[in-house]
Amino acid sequence: MKHIRISGRRRLTAAAVTAALAVTGGTIAAVPATAAPAPGATQQDRQDRQDQQTTVAFPRNADVVGAGPSGFLSKTRGTTPEYRWTWYAGGTSVVLPGATVAAAGGTDRVVTVDRTAPVAGRVVRVYDLSTPATAAVPPQDVNLDALGDGLFFEGLAGNEMLLGQYRAGGPVKQYAVTLDGGTPKLRFLTGGSGLDCSDGQDGWTDAGSALYECRFEAAALDAKVVVDPATGASSTYLQTEDEWARPGAVSATHVAWREARMSGGRAVHGIVAHQRGKSGERWLPSDDDLSDPMYLVGGWAASGQKIHIDASSYLDGGDNPTKRPFTVQSVETGEKTVLLTAFSSATAGPGGSLLVRGGTPERGEGLYRISPRVDGGRPEVELVATTGQSTVLALTGSTTPTTLTGDQAARGVDFSWDLSRGDARVWVSLTHVPTGQSISDGWSELDGAVPGMPRRISWHWDGKDLEGRDWGRPARNGVYEWKLTARPDDGIGPEVVTTGRFTVTRPAAPHDYDDDGAADLLVRDLGGVLWRFGTRPATPGGSLADAGGSRVGGGWQVYDRLESVGDVAGTNGAPDVIARDASGVLWLYPGTGVREKALTGRTRIGGGWQVYDQLAGGSDVTGDGRPDLLATDKAGVMFLYRGTGNANAPFAAAKRLGAGWGVYNQLTATGNIAGAPAGDLLARDKAGVLWMYLGKGDGTFANRVRVGAGWNAFTGLTAVGDANGDGRADLVATNGDETFYAGTGSWSAPFKRGSSVSLTQDMSYNTAF
Repeated sequence: MKHIRISGRRRLTAAAVTAALAVTGGTIAAVPATAAPAPGATQQDRQDRQDQQTTVAFPRNADVVGAGPSGFLSKTRGTTPEYRWTWYAGGTSVVLPGATVAAAGGTDRVVTVDRTAPVAGRVVRVYDLSTPATAAVPPQDVNLDALGDGLFFEGLAGNEMLLGQYRAGGPVKQYAVTLDGGTPKLRFLTGGSGLDCSDGQDGWTDAGSALYECRFEAAALDAKVVVDPATGASSTYLQTEDEWARPGAVSATHVAWREARMSGGRAVHGIVAHQRGKSGERWLPSDDDLSDPMYLVGGWAASGQKIHIDASSYLDGGDNPTKRPFTVQSVETGEKTVLLTAFSSATAGPGGSLLVRGGTPERGEGLYRISPRVDGGRPEVELVATTGQSTVLALTGSTTPTTLTGDQAARGVDFSWDLSRGDARVWVSLTHVPTGQSISDGWSELDGAVPGMPRRISWHWDGKDLEGRDWGRPARNGVYEWKLTARPDDGIGPEVVTTGRFTVTRPAAPHDYDDDGAADLLVRDLGGVLWRFGTRPATPGGSLADAGGSRVGGGWQVYDRLESVGDVAGTNGAPDVIARDASGVLWLYPGTGVREKALTGRTRIGGGWQVYDQLAGGSDVTGDGRPDLLATDKAGVMFLYRGTGNANAPFAAAKRLGAGWGVYNQLTATGNIAGAPAGDLLARDKAGVLWMYLGKGDGTFANRVRVGAGWNAFTGLTAVGDANGDGRADLVATNGDETFYAGTGSWSAPFKRGSSVSLTQDMSYNTAF
């Protein structure tokens, strides 16, 4: 059993009410909404009047909890609610201070309680709010202890305050007190003598009736009992399926409740309805949940579904049911129609009307009065107060990028979208258009949203690659498309779908085979399979870490020389590979910049390349902006092959640079590794000493500078460009394992001390480049 226990012993002075009115009221003027329909007014008359102007404001982020002829009672959502009474005439309002519970039941009287008061739940406070003037009169305090032991407040039915009485081990009894300004007198309504009646606060009330949940203990039967508090007259309606019946509603003509009944081995939901004063019931099938609230407007059952959100399904779009619109269904004919397309709360009003906090696409969010018709026809709907909000979800603003440099992307990017209302499920996806790789994120209406209030969706992209997020690789270059989808939680109106694009751009990197701005190392394993291994900065400007690898393809054992030469094909900025077979034919494999297929099919460059024992490509030694190729023959003569940027003939004719290069067993074109404008060259002699040749930019080099000894410990030296993100070219030395040498940009000491890295994840290989 549910009981509301209430407390309060603090008097509101006339001065306090007047001050509250001065602060909260009087700011909305012009044509007031009327409290009741004019005699003989048609539905079109009402619509025309509403279309002129609705000037009464309904508080945003609030529900309606009571109504009378002169105004309505609203309650803000949250842990510390504010109860506010608003008058239709002029739209002025007053906050009821200290209230933790408040109720109004079809009249302009409101009962409040302050559960934080010293005597919790024993004193209720009664306000007359028919006019601002009466609101300034001190409220009447009613001490429940003075009326009887164990009494607690349940609700209002017109001017009748409904009280329950519970004693341990005994049945719940129901009482009423007439609120007429006089001395309160307790009257017994129902319960006792084997009849246990409870939940008066759940039974919907109009100005003349109260509905209770009762149980006949001796017969083990449950029933709904309708009582007229003014006269004490009652009617009993037995429930067919006791365990599946739910609290119901009562009007001047009918009583109804939700119930589930077994049919064909399964539970079928519906509404059980009775016409008061007549025998027999009607069964209205319904696909609503049994816990969804229902109401009565004359002979029409009204309902609006409240969703129970499972936030876990929001990321994938989910199949959660959405709220259904607020509908009415005739008890007598079964006719069903939608009155409002949004719903959040409802309360009984005077004359059998229903006040509903909801909305329509045409008239927006606010408070609607649903009134019974004398002829029993479909209830009439009138907008009486507005929040000024649209019911239909809309995008009102956004902040998104259009172009990002690599450095900007690396720092992460903030996105934001502004929605007209918060009660929506939202998804954001980001797709790298060239590859189709995508990530997504989602928010439910539980994620800090306030139903009916504007909402900002903020999302941060960390600038990392969309594939293999655990590797932490930088985002790839190219076009990205974001897409935001917002689905109204109440199912009203279409989804909001908006998209946009931006680009991530970086200068071409000499060893970047997947277009993410980070260096890659190519290795051929012992079976002739070529692999690409990515890198990423472990710390900005410091050490290096691996970013995973991928298989390029097999059959590479037919080549005795492999070299990364930059974009000699001049196609897309991605680096290319040249390969020499055993017969001396040189082949070109253009790069794609696509991680999943780093190289395209080969193109024959030409024969006769078996005369060279060293090839070094990737440096622009001529200063024309294109990478060139250096080759030394077995006599130690070096030749320059200038890059053309033509995929069909990527190199110009050989130009002799000079002799004496036979003393070196390893040449590595490094690009600008020492700070000079042109491409440079590293050369290791047979004693293991490493030398640096600074490029002059005209195809020649300055005198060599000694880097250091001991480099014969490595089988290969690969200039990978800037691998640790500090803007300087770096070196990876290989001998089955990898050692990283961070560049300094200084010609006199071009590298920091080497550090061991595991880029190839312990793979066995015979070539790295």
